[in-house]
Amino acid sequence: MKDEKTFIEIFENLEDPRDNRGKIYPLIDILLLALYGVLAGFSDFTNMSYYLKKREAELSEEFGLSKGVPSHDVFSDVFRVIDIEKFMALFVEWTKNLALAKTGQHIAIDGKAVRAAAKKAENGNIPYVLSAFMCGCGISIGQKEVGEKTNEIPEIPKLLDLIDITDCTVTIDAIGTQKDIMDKIIDKGGHFCLQLKKNQRAAFEDVDLFFRDLEEKNKEDFQKLSSYTETAKDHGRIEGREYYTFADTEEIKRMLGARWEHVKCIGMARLTRTIGEAATREVHYHLLDVETAAEKYMELAKGHWEIENSLHWVLDIHFQEDASTANSGNAISNLALLRKIAFNFTKLDPAMKKKTTKQKMIDFMTDIQFFKKLVFEIIPAK
Repeated sequence: MKDEKTFIEIFENLEDPRDNRGKIYPLIDILLLALYGVLAGFSDFTNMSYYLKKREAELSEEFGLSKGVPSHDVFSDVFRVIDIEKFMALFVEWTKNLALAKTGQHIAIDGKAVRAAAKKAENGNIPYVLSAFMCGCGISIGQKEVGEKTNEIPEIPKLLDLIDITDCTVTIDAIGTQKDIMDKIIDKGGHFCLQLKKNQRAAFEDVDLFFRDLEEKNKEDFQKLSSYTETAKDHGRIEGREYYTFADTEEIKRMLGARWEHVKCIGMARLTRTIGEAATREVHYHLLDVETAAEKYMELAKGHWEIENSLHWVLDIHFQEDASTANSGNAISNLALLRKIAFNFTKLDPAMKKKTTKQKMIDFMTDIQFFKKLVFEIIPAK
């Protein structure tokens, strides 16, 4: 397609905020080197720069570096001043190209702390970054830093404004179950599956009472609900999962009132864990904007945790995000985005498909051609 661009073609358009006086290293060179350093496993610019200088001749030849490898201070100074909104706009453009070739239609949104950065902050507040993650294909598609004087709720609509959610289903945990967020998702052509907890006490209690009454007093009607069950056994532990959806829109309207006008379906997930003779049970509820079969509801409810298990865990364990202490200027957001670019790179080369994340990072570190291919070729190739 004519509008397809390589990584380098997209990100070489990143606006350079530096003063021309004393500007030695091209911005795209700094970006590529920092990305390669992150993929090699470095979380601090001091050791990253030291490692890159050891390979300066090879890197200069492969990427046409005009000035070689900069010092750690240059890396730090640049990522502190890059305009995160402009950086993010290019990231979204890049991930749109990636997502078009994928089948994922489920976008999970969740927040994550960057804990070590709080140690250097004057007030000690822990910075949070909201992330959007396309489940199924496993690609990070956007982020928004949560400011010190706010929380995740007002930032979620801002993140939704950054990304294309047309015909996708957005899942968010209970903090995102807000009317304004539902409105935003619908206005942007998406669908939602939002967890309902006691932070919305009245709605939670009404839904909880409805399902309990339906099962206890109207068993015939309860059995008519769309349902899906599964059982998993692991080392003496048995987990039973039951999923039900209810989609009588008139009854839902009477139950929840006009405030939740977009809700057209309610899901209940009942999880039972048995170890020996001891059993525990959890019940979760979700609000959805379209009638949804129980099996599809199960996929959404379970799939949401991909963002925690596949993205956040990898960012902390392999890219050491929780150990990052950079917190001045735009550094938190820019470095978080750089790590997400690196995360996406570990997903993109088909030759690496069966390898672990650590093995992929070793390949990037030891064979620069893996990285060069993803930078200069159309990914994914048609």
